[in-house]
Amino acid sequence: MRKLKISVKNLSKDFENKKVLKKLNLNVFESESLAIIGESGSGKSVLTRCIIGLTKFNKGQIQYNNISDIKKLNEKNKNNYISKFGILFQNSALLDSLTIKENLKIAKNLIDFSDILYDVALPESILDCYPSDLSVGMQKRVGIARAILKEPEVLIFDEPTTGLDPIIARQINLLIKKLVKQKKITTITVTHDMDSVYEFADYVAYIENGRIAWYGNAKSIKNNNNKSLKNFIKGVC
Repeated sequence: MRKLKISVKNLSKDFENKKVLKKLNLNVFESESLAIIGESGSGKSVLTRCIIGLTKFNKGQIQYNNISDIKKLNEKNKNNYISKFGILFQNSALLDSLTIKENLKIAKNLIDFSDILYDVALPESILDCYPSDLSVGMQKRVGIARAILKEPEVLIFDEPTTGLDPIIARQINLLIKKLVKQKKITTITVTHDMDSVYEFADYVAYIENGRIAWYGNAKSIKNNNNKSLKNFIKGVC
């Protein structure tokens, strides 16, 4: 039986006069990989930032396990809540002035990083390198390693394959798929890359006009009856 991890209820978020999220509803289940897709500016990243607790929302409710409403958390409990998430930002967000080892130590102060580097298929020789010494694909892997080192309950991937060539992008997709299955971590991936969706997503939520216009098993997405989603999949405007 699927176990509910996060429940988003009637979530609304405005930026000045622009309504980005409009009474949006979404459930995220434990140990599953959810892909959130939609056109640019549809609110995908805004939704994940609200879920994480980094962006305040206007109306609605977000429940997490036994937390009935994250909006009511005090500062101490909110910081504890945010720590439950590991995040891979679109640009990996590595600190250029620090070595790879120092970047990893931000997440967890270990002496030996061999295990996590093995998990993301990177050699130990990179530990003394700086981010600028690595390819974009290797930087993504370091970013994933750092996110996992926090031992999060939920991993958030924000456009993990953007800017990568198809071969490297598939390697990242397969890496995410492997880590999700091995470590049984709940993941939410914001992406416009349908190859990523087909590769590792269990379920898909399609955002349109500030709401979830389609939700279902990733295997059934090609058979959906939503015209807008069909066009999105085909890359048709």
